[in-house]
Amino acid sequence: MPREERERRYIADYLATYYHLGGYATNVALGPIPADIVARYGVGAGARLWHPARLRVDAVIWQPNAYWLVEAKIRTPRDAIGSLAVYLGMAPTTPDLPNYEGQEIRARLVVPWALDWIRSLARERGLDLVEYLPAWVEEYVRSIQDYFTREARIAREEKMRLRKQFGLE
Repeated sequence: MPREERERRYIADYLATYYHLGGYATNVALGPIPADIVARYGVGAGARLWHPARLRVDAVIWQPNAYWLVEAKIRTPRDAIGSLAVYLGMAPTTPDLPNYEGQEIRARLVVPWALDWIRSLARERGLDLVEYLPAWVEEYVRSIQDYFTREARIAREEKMRLRKQFGLE
């Protein structure tokens, strides 16, 4: 079974819901491109060459008064808070931010829900916190919670037993 890209779906869903007219880009590379590479190949080709070595923010949103670095997490908002701190430091050294025209650079954390300590951490670090909970995320989280129930464990054991019995393992 192929891996489901839930985080990518989540950020795409958020952007389509709140920025349906556009004004954003996803999976944006951040950080400088070495000067010798820029001198030899130019910014565009140098960025493509240096592509694997650069960190990526989930999305950027450009508005006249602010340029947002957006990180979305369904299950691990703490990780996103740390990532946004790094990305905020890297953005000013990024020569190829799409549609950046000198706006103030800000950071936004998008999560399905936020516990008090996440709210506090985001506030302390100056992050904009958005809670966005589409129905499919609720179903996904419920399936994770159900995974640890007695009934789910018994069903998994039965499935494994049948696979072994029919030579599928």
